Amino acid sequence: MSGVESSSLTVTRQYESFDDWWQPYLLGVGPAGGYVSRLSTDERAALRARCAELVPAGSFDVSALAWCARGVV
Repeated sequence: MSGVESSSLTVTRQYESFDDWWQPYLLGVGPAGGYVSRLSTDERAALRARCAELVPAGSFDVSALAWCARGVV
Protein backbone atom coordinates (compact mmCIF):
# COMPACT_ATOMS: atom_id res chain seq x y z
CA MET A 1 0.00 0.00 0.00
CA SER A 2 1.31 3.46 -0.80
CA GLY A 3 0.26 7.05 -0.54
CA VAL A 4 -1.76 6.49 2.61
CA GLU A 5 -3.35 9.64 3.98
CA SER A 6 -5.32 9.76 7.18
CA SER A 7 -7.83 12.35 8.21
CA SER A 8 -10.98 12.82 10.22
CA LEU A 9 -14.48 13.99 9.39
CA THR A 10 -16.67 15.83 11.87
CA VAL A 11 -20.39 16.35 11.50
CA THR A 12 -22.38 18.59 13.83
CA ARG A 13 -26.16 18.53 14.20
CA GLN A 14 -28.17 21.15 16.06
CA TYR A 15 -31.23 20.08 18.05
CA GLU A 16 -33.89 22.54 19.13
CA SER A 17 -34.87 20.55 22.22
CA PHE A 18 -34.56 17.23 24.00
CA ASP A 19 -37.66 15.94 22.19
CA ASP A 20 -36.10 16.89 18.84
CA TRP A 21 -33.08 14.73 19.79
CA TRP A 22 -35.10 11.83 21.29
CA GLN A 23 -37.73 11.39 18.54
CA PRO A 24 -35.49 9.63 15.94
CA TYR A 25 -34.63 6.87 18.45
CA LEU A 26 -38.31 5.90 18.53
CA LEU A 27 -38.22 5.05 14.80
CA GLY A 28 -36.12 1.93 15.44
CA VAL A 29 -33.50 2.86 12.83
CA GLY A 30 -29.85 1.85 13.32
CA PRO A 31 -28.31 0.12 16.32
CA ALA A 32 -29.46 2.74 18.85
CA GLY A 33 -33.00 2.89 17.48
CA GLY A 34 -33.17 -0.91 17.40
CA TYR A 35 -32.11 -1.03 21.02
CA VAL A 36 -34.73 1.52 22.08
CA SER A 37 -37.46 -0.29 20.12
CA ARG A 38 -36.73 -3.56 21.98
CA LEU A 39 -37.12 -1.98 25.41
CA SER A 40 -40.30 -2.42 27.42
CA THR A 41 -42.45 0.65 27.96
CA ASP A 42 -41.03 1.08 31.49
CA GLU A 43 -37.43 0.59 30.34
CA ARG A 44 -37.91 3.09 27.52
CA ALA A 45 -39.39 5.62 29.96
CA ALA A 46 -36.43 5.13 32.33
CA LEU A 47 -33.94 5.57 29.48
CA ARG A 48 -35.74 8.69 28.29
CA ALA A 49 -35.72 10.17 31.80
CA ARG A 50 -31.99 9.46 32.24
CA CYS A 51 -31.14 10.95 28.84
CA ALA A 52 -33.21 14.04 29.66
CA GLU A 53 -31.04 14.50 32.77
CA LEU A 54 -27.86 14.39 30.67
CA VAL A 55 -28.89 16.48 27.66
CA PRO A 56 -28.79 20.28 28.07
CA ALA A 57 -32.04 22.23 28.28
CA GLY A 58 -32.93 24.29 25.20
CA SER A 59 -31.14 23.96 21.88
CA PHE A 60 -27.79 22.16 21.71
CA ASP A 61 -25.32 20.68 19.23
CA VAL A 62 -24.06 17.11 18.95
CA SER A 63 -20.87 16.38 17.02
CA ALA A 64 -19.67 13.03 15.68
CA LEU A 65 -16.13 12.26 14.59
CA ALA A 66 -15.05 9.55 12.12
CA TRP A 67 -11.47 8.65 11.27
CA CYS A 68 -10.79 7.93 7.61
CA ALA A 69 -7.89 6.81 5.44
CA ARG A 70 -7.15 6.75 1.74
CA GLY A 71 -4.42 4.87 -0.09
CA VAL A 72 -3.45 2.90 -3.19
CA VAL A 73 -3.17 -0.90 -3.20
